[in-house]
Amino acid sequence: MNTDLQGTMDTLVDDPVYEFHPARLRLEGREKVERFYREHFDSFFPLIESHAPVSECWDSHSACLEYDLRMKAPRDSQVYRIMVVLTREGHLLAGERFYVCEELARLMAGATFGEFVKF
Repeated sequence: MNTDLQGTMDTLVDDPVYEFHPARLRLEGREKVERFYREHFDSFFPLIESHAPVSECWDSHSACLEYDLRMKAPRDSQVYRIMVVLTREGHLLAGERFYVCEELARLMAGATFGEFVKF
């Protein structure tokens, strides 16, 4: 999995928006999204044992990816289903919408979970 923070940030618009659904939690702004990714790469990625694609579709404006994440112990190889929708503005990503259970949202966001606001 890619953990290049600067490379990832270079793919985003100036004011990206990230959301967790169905919890309806939103994170807006480049600085907050950068903190999210730093936490995501440093704390969440090491918890992943494997990932398996389930489905994907895309068009010229968006992509939808669905996959299963198998987590390492102490989660006893817990498998979580995740769906993510990416949208673009021009040649950059406008943000991502994650469709996950709240437990996975908390794992993904780690210490930045409290920065997401209800909308």
